[in-house]
Amino acid sequence: MIIPGHSLLPRIIRNVQAPKLQVQPCGVDLTLKRILKWTSPGVIDLDNKFRQTASTEEIHFPSEFLDLGHGSYLVEFNETVSVPLDMMGLVFVRSSLFRSGVLIHAGVMDSGYEGAVGALLQVMNPAGLRVYPSGRLAQLVFHQMSEKVEGYHGTYQGTTQMGGKTEV
Repeated sequence: MIIPGHSLLPRIIRNVQAPKLQVQPCGVDLTLKRILKWTSPGVIDLDNKFRQTASTEEIHFPSEFLDLGHGSYLVEFNETVSVPLDMMGLVFVRSSLFRSGVLIHAGVMDSGYEGAVGALLQVMNPAGLRVYPSGRLAQLVFHQMSEKVEGYHGTYQGTTQMGGKTEV
């Protein structure tokens, strides 16, 4: 079962910039807070003994907007979450973005996760993408699970921002 957007505020999704614009029938739109680029490789293994997220640096807005070239970026959203133990979240690209040749990818938002929300932004359009602060990029959708679970207790619990070497 998908939880209607209006039911997600403010208990599950916080720091919503413009609720009247962002609340959708099936979720809540996520707005751009920061854009980062990777400056080092990441390391992934089986048991996280060697795991290391890639380092990042923020791309600052030179004016009221930022023109992004073809490539991949880490985006952080203004909104934060507190996922109940009987729900899970998924991030989807907004249709106006993919119609412009841009994709959003994110992992499963586990039950019990609290903190920052981010995603991979892929500009596939050779002409690029112009973004403005707080631009709506994605939609966060929550699904009701059949039962409560123990919940997420991983490394990223309680993070306040995205990006390697900058996380809490």
